[in-house]
Amino acid sequence: MRKAGLMLWFVMLVAMLGIGLRAQQSSSEKPASAPAMQAPQPGPEMQRLNFLLGDWTMDGEYLKSPTTGNGAKQTGWYKARLGPGGFSVIADFEADSTLDNEIGHELLTWDPMKDAYTTVTVGNGFPGAIIGSAKWEGDNLVIRTEFGAMHMRAVYSHVREKTIQIEESYQSGDAPYQLIWQATATKK
Repeated sequence: MRKAGLMLWFVMLVAMLGIGLRAQQSSSEKPASAPAMQAPQPGPEMQRLNFLLGDWTMDGEYLKSPTTGNGAKQTGWYKARLGPGGFSVIADFEADSTLDNEIGHELLTWDPMKDAYTTVTVGNGFPGAIIGSAKWEGDNLVIRTEFGAMHMRAVYSHVREKTIQIEESYQSGDAPYQLIWQATATKK
């Protein structure tokens, strides 16, 4: 009986030493970790919108038309910054004229599924959000939206480091687009 007890004690000692060694070995060995995932980066489409970033003053004019009467001069400002991760441009704007006082926010982001930018504008002159799309047509950024039965088109042209020309036109039904507003934006 004494031999059996001694043998059992010896087996338990060896087992405990083995468990201790394995625990020590496991704690010193670090398991191979998966490589860190790279955070997504904005593509060249978003970088192409960098011209909008910054603080701008706007000098514009509503042209004489059925929707604007005799027209009106307009002044205002536009402040744009990059959104989270650089995947959007977020802007605030305000403009005053004898026709109205516009206050709003604008968001532009690239949508690879549509192969176009998505634009969202909210403001004090209309309920809800106006959602549109934008594409580059040559050197001009063209934004298209719908406001009820009216189709709107804004063209950002002559893009320079400190100035941009902007024209807005509208279309009802199948009629051709009619220029309704034009402005020069100047970077501060």
